[in-house]
Amino acid sequence: MNLKNLSIKRKMMLITMLTSSAALVLFSASFLVYDLISFRHFLSGDLATQAEIIGYNSAAAMAFKDEAAATVTLTSLQAKEDITAAVLYGPDGNVFARYTRTDVAKPTLPANLPQSGGIRFQGSYLEVFHAVSLNGEPLGTLFLQSDMSQWNSRAKRYALLLLVLMVVSDCLALLIASKLQNLISQPILRLEDTMRMVSVKKNYEVRALKFYDDEIGRLIDGFNTMLAEIQERDTALQGANVELKMRTGELETEITHRKQTQEELLGAKRAAEDASRAKSAFLANMSHELRTPLNAIIGYSEMIEEEIQDTGQFQNVQDVKKIQSAGKHLLALINDVLDLSKIEAGKMGLHLESFDVAQMIDEMVSTFQPTVAKNSNRLEIDVPEDLGLMVADITKVRQILFNLVSNACKFTNQGTISLQVNRLDISGRAWLRFRITDTGIGITPEQQQNLFKEFAQADVSIARKYGGTGLGLAISHRFAQLMEGNITVESEPGKGSVFTVFLPAKVNADNAEAPKSKAAANAAPAPTPAKPHEETILVIDDDPAVRDLMSRYLVKSGFHPVTATDGEEGLKLAKQIRPRIITLDVVMPGTDGWGILKRLKSDPELANIPVIMVTIVDNEVRGMSLGASSYLVKPVDRDLLAELIQKHGGRSSNSEPVPVGASSSSEKDSGRS
Repeated sequence: MNLKNLSIKRKMMLITMLTSSAALVLFSASFLVYDLISFRHFLSGDLATQAEIIGYNSAAAMAFKDEAAATVTLTSLQAKEDITAAVLYGPDGNVFARYTRTDVAKPTLPANLPQSGGIRFQGSYLEVFHAVSLNGEPLGTLFLQSDMSQWNSRAKRYALLLLVLMVVSDCLALLIASKLQNLISQPILRLEDTMRMVSVKKNYEVRALKFYDDEIGRLIDGFNTMLAEIQERDTALQGANVELKMRTGELETEITHRKQTQEELLGAKRAAEDASRAKSAFLANMSHELRTPLNAIIGYSEMIEEEIQDTGQFQNVQDVKKIQSAGKHLLALINDVLDLSKIEAGKMGLHLESFDVAQMIDEMVSTFQPTVAKNSNRLEIDVPEDLGLMVADITKVRQILFNLVSNACKFTNQGTISLQVNRLDISGRAWLRFRITDTGIGITPEQQQNLFKEFAQADVSIARKYGGTGLGLAISHRFAQLMEGNITVESEPGKGSVFTVFLPAKVNADNAEAPKSKAAANAAPAPTPAKPHEETILVIDDDPAVRDLMSRYLVKSGFHPVTATDGEEGLKLAKQIRPRIITLDVVMPGTDGWGILKRLKSDPELANIPVIMVTIVDNEVRGMSLGASSYLVKPVDRDLLAELIQKHGGRSSNSEPVPVGASSSSEKDSGRS
């Protein structure tokens, strides 16, 4: 029986029974041992007293060599049922007189008499030797032997009594435990029923019933608050979309009517730009707010799936996977909207680094395979080994390629997808050309006009059949332009499409963050800190759900998590325990994550500890410029988190770590515009 798979009711009853039973067994055993040892000392003292009395009464008989009188004295011991034998030895060591209990055929007598009297335990017998003397003159030695029958009888009687008491006590403890366990198990079971109802019926108006104001009650309050926020924000988002559409229509009508004069045209243009900025700000804020409950939904649904699989209730796994799929789909939409809003607001920066192009393509092949296999397609890669290095934003390059390959796979069924990479020299500057070719449905010239527009699909019928938001190609096109490149398309209906991406081998962008030089990194070397715990990871986050999920992830990955609720507590813990790696949130009360990161990197004792930013705020450029080792956006892919920890020295691993951008790229929606 696997104790981990028992219900919470049975676990609580089992814990109570085991605890009470262990206490009773320890107490009973201690009492029994103490009583038997005490009674053993009592028997020894009593037999010694008997020996002294018999020795005194036999002294005169031994002095006058009266064997008959001595025998009569010894025979008086028959009143003591536990004495099996009594023997008087003369000064020469020979038997002078003896007594043997009638039911003992041949008692075992000592081979040699001790030099002095004493008490000893020989086998299952208690034996006493007592010197017999008269007026100080030694006359011989008295030997008494007892069979310990009283001690054995007492031990059996007490053991039986204690066993009966233990059985009665265990029954009473079982009765009490079965009644009291409902105080904890009932609210949790009710919460489980509510969660199952929400996951099956998708009814976010349901609320869990609160029983008490303890930790479980606060957990139920948090769950109800999460449901209320999801319901409110879904309603608000729908209303905002309707209002935005109405406002857009009004602006178009207003612009049409004001084309008569230049002044009216400029006024309408300014109004449209203001509306666009308001839309971007609104979408960015809503995206950030939606990620907080999404982090808990995806994280806890993954934990629930693992627990269900552990219990063997596989019929419920698909329901939980539906929650995960819906959450990840919503996350992909939020990521696209947030990227688009950052591009429109001019806040999308580049994190430039040098990387091997061929190696990057090899790492992405495994990421492409599930998408390629979905429609039974075949992927062909043509990458020369001498492509060399590229200086660009590797995360955005991956996202562009993933979106284009995913787009080709979506519109191709049982066909061939090919990726070809070449290095070209154009006007004295090195360029890289990525060609993604498919044998899919193709694109008409009319459809190509809207291909790279936001929220615009190539055709309404195609959008209904293949899905997508119309953001994948638009964002890819914007990313290519940020890196001074471009994306072109060649296609014919029914003959497939060819998307070509041109990117400079070395990107020069004003809004890019250049990699730090080794000289700058080593300008002020910090002293060697004390050796940290080999597996300790410090998690700094004000959200208790995030701390709980991160701790579970890290424990299952073989690490030892230590959590802090704010930045100041995290700094104190970092100095005390010297963790191997620190994960840090940005949005926290008091000092935010940016300030804590600066203080960590300015402290000589803590500067060498790698810091992984784990936050809702999507600003990788700023995090890396302040000294972060890696940057993850919530919800966190725990496999990627474990690989990043291994990459930065958390624990040795034979697997190659996945780069930071892989998770966000793989989750992007790649619908064709």
